[in-house]
Amino acid sequence: MARVRTFRDFTGLVQSVLESDERRQGEFGIQAPTQLKAYLVEARGTSPRDQGSPSGPWIPLDTRGWFVAESDSEPHTFFLDATDPRVWKMYSLRDATESHRMVDKWVSIWRGLDHCWLTRSQLLHWEGEATWQRRGLGLKFSDGLTPEEEQENFSLKAWYGASRRLASLEEILARAQEQFAINSVRWQKLAGGSVSLSAEWYSDGTVTFNRAASVEDAMLAVTSMANRYSDDLTRATELRDSTLGAFEVDFSQPVGLAEFSEVVAKGGGPMRLWMLETESSDQIKRFSGVDMHSWDRVLIDLASDHAFVTVPGAGCVNAVPRIATLQGEDNAGKTEILFDGEPVFA
Repeated sequence: MARVRTFRDFTGLVQSVLESDERRQGEFGIQAPTQLKAYLVEARGTSPRDQGSPSGPWIPLDTRGWFVAESDSEPHTFFLDATDPRVWKMYSLRDATESHRMVDKWVSIWRGLDHCWLTRSQLLHWEGEATWQRRGLGLKFSDGLTPEEEQENFSLKAWYGASRRLASLEEILARAQEQFAINSVRWQKLAGGSVSLSAEWYSDGTVTFNRAASVEDAMLAVTSMANRYSDDLTRATELRDSTLGAFEVDFSQPVGLAEFSEVVAKGGGPMRLWMLETESSDQIKRFSGVDMHSWDRVLIDLASDHAFVTVPGAGCVNAVPRIATLQGEDNAGKTEILFDGEPVFA
């Protein structure tokens, strides 16, 4: 069985997946049809050499910053582009369900790693560009802080074509977007009158490619989003460092303050916050604790329709889009992140 040892091996294998070239895939031991998936991972103060991978240690390729995950059973199903030290781009050729599970576990157990939590502005990154067209939208509201018998869950995933045949669809989606968090967006890129790329982006920085004419097209889309996220992290950090101020997260749905307090006191769950309530009134609660992604301090002043999030010192500001994204999808609806009244991560 051939092994991926060079960047050219990697691009050739991925191209064979995009073209459904079973003979070429078989040379590398891939026996079942698969899709290309990519993950944006925020890596703070760490390097691949210091981290395990979702499947075995990272082995460097012949191109600086590129690695393949080695395991005896599947030696080439995870690939890492760590050329940007803050936002890593990881590619996977495993089954989607298994791949997502393994990546979630990897990110959660290694200190310094986190998902890149895409806001609605980032998910709509290509809106208005002539060669890109939105082909679907996923909205999510779990109502997770409300007792089960009183929950008002909402979930909608709509795929639509260029003609948008249902005349009322735009109005429904526009109204729903103003109330609920965007969980995913499906994009298509056009070239020469045909679709050259089709992919679904998710709020946790995951993308699944349903179609791509070339590996270069797919990697360019991933790199474009990663660069935007990296720039947003840099800008947010500079704002925090220069003013020592707090980030404001505005909600479209009211948040249960007591229920939130109970959740973060346990120190579990995807929000990765371990906090104690330090002050309380009927309108606002103040929390102090740590971000379990980096073990930096985090302070939150929470009201029913907004929160102020302070990341003191040199703490990692990636906690802010994580809180906004997960709070939005779980119980706060549409969220916006502001700093001194100006949008950030937007």
